[in-house]
Amino acid sequence: MKNSLKNILFVIVVSILSTGVYQYYQSYNEARLFNNFLDSAALVSSLHLESSEEFKNVLDFSEISREEFEDKIGKVVSNSREAFEIINNTDASLTLKEKELLSLATSYWLQGLEMFEVSIITLIDNPNSEKIQESIAQSISDLSIGDRSYSEFLFLIKQNATSEGTFLPVLYEIEYVGLEDNSFRFADLLVEKAESSTGGLFLRRNLSISGAEFKPNAIAVTEEDYLVLLNDKIELQIVITNEGNVDAYDVVVLILVTDEYGDTVHEQQSKIDSIGPQESKIFYSDAINIEAGVLHEWFIKLEEVEKEENLNDNLYSIFGFIPPEG
Repeated sequence: MKNSLKNILFVIVVSILSTGVYQYYQSYNEARLFNNFLDSAALVSSLHLESSEEFKNVLDFSEISREEFEDKIGKVVSNSREAFEIINNTDASLTLKEKELLSLATSYWLQGLEMFEVSIITLIDNPNSEKIQESIAQSISDLSIGDRSYSEFLFLIKQNATSEGTFLPVLYEIEYVGLEDNSFRFADLLVEKAESSTGGLFLRRNLSISGAEFKPNAIAVTEEDYLVLLNDKIELQIVITNEGNVDAYDVVVLILVTDEYGDTVHEQQSKIDSIGPQESKIFYSDAINIEAGVLHEWFIKLEEVEKEENLNDNLYSIFGFIPPEG
């Protein structure tokens, strides 16, 4: 009887100890998984802090070039993609509200940033694209959902920060656009700001003839603005300027000289290899002889480059004559 009682007591003690050990191990394991998650969350937080600050610089648009925009938004999206992968690769057995919220935040942030990148580049390449505001508005809405999810994650994680065995790392306050109540209005403002950018966000192609003068120089000007020329071979010095913000290549210059009777005296077609943004180059026409006492017109035309904005300044004409002898 005594032995039976001892056996029963032994089984009870072992059972209690086993349960205690199991519960301790389970608690320890849960704490370990949670701390590992917090380490991942800290890395995600750091990546998105850097990205959100860079994103605000991108939204300024005022003096950013297309190259700078693509570089900056590319880094922002790259960081976001890395953060998404970090959370996506955390232990699948960890089912926490905190993890769910952070996963939502990283997912919506990545989705919004990728759509924003594509939408703005589409706007730059095709300013008249239909419904571009809709896709930008959707990207803003996604970013706002990500902001809200992350805010709830922070609130919940700080509530549980006092749990035994939990080591709370540095988790930053992060906001891309905040709780945006009207993403379409936000999108309209962004498009307007982007279109008014002065930093070369939109590629502008525009060549112009800035001026021209005869060589040798004219000796007088008539009331009709006709230039009086020396009795010598005449050439024209032409200033051609790239008013755009991209290089222009193989610029074709056409020159037509006609007399007052409408007859063609001289034709010339030449090519300038390249003109850089805001650069001017001087081009000389062929030196020709003209008949004295007859008014002549030098008509210059620059052939338009692809998607050139303003063609009015591609044309230029100037009149001159050599006084008749005697």
